Order: sequence, then C-alpha cells, then structure tokens
Amino acid sequence: MTFVGQTLWLQDFCMKKILIVEDEENISELYKDKLTDLGYSVDIAETGFSAIEYIKSTRPDLVILDVNLPDINGVKVLQQIKQSYPDIPVIMYTAYGQFEKYYEKFADKQTEFYSYLIKPVKLDKLVSEVKRAIGDSE
Repeated sequence: MTFVGQTLWLQDFCMKKILIVEDEENISELYKDKLTDLGYSVDIAETGFSAIEYIKSTRPDLVILDVNLPDINGVKVLQQIKQSYPDIPVIMYTAYGQFEKYYEKFADKQTEFYSYLIKPVKLDKLVSEVKRAIGDSE
C-alpha cells in the first residue's frame, strides 16, 4: 500500500534538480515553468552568492548560470562550483555575443562548463541542452 505522501516524496526524490541562476525574474520564471512542465524540480537563485549557498545545501543535478549577475561575475560563480563540485554540469548563458573572449578574460583554464547559450535563448534550445547535460533522452 502506498500513501499519497509517500508517492509525492518519492516523485520529488527522483526528480532531477535544476538550479537557474538569473536576476531577471521574467526570464527565470519562463525557464522554470518550461522545465517544471517537463518534470524537473527547478529552483531559482537571483544572485551568485545565493546560488553558491544553495548548491552547498541542495546539490542540484544541473546549474543554468547567467554570466551577468548583480553581485558577482557568473564566471567566478562557475569557478567556485567547479572547485567544490566538479561533476555538476553547468550551462552558461549570456547576452554577450562574444562569450569565448569574455570567458577567457575571467576564467582559469581548469574551469569548464558544459555548454553556453546566447540570449535570447529559445526554449527548445534550452530544453535540448538541459536534456543532454543531465543525460535525459530526447
């Protein structure tokens, strides 16, 4: 016999956890709604420092990280994530068209990200990258 509470707990436990790090609420909510509809558990951090604290306590399966944050550069957040949790894939995204040059300016050579997207990000492209990054089949 399974109780509703047990079933909900088991569903939540088995869902892939995604953290979106984005200070623009309209963007983060759009991404969250789409990914939640697909069965992912999604949380939002509006700053880099809150993202780092979240990752320490929750350990998501994937981080979607904006480069331009109000408190700390997204590449610096990436470095901190990879220093402590090298196995968490990170998808970077930015409005900067020449992200590679920007990344090279701020990152050390050992800091790697899974992929990057340029804003505005189409939802189908985001979903495709998320599925690839966490190993879900299309």
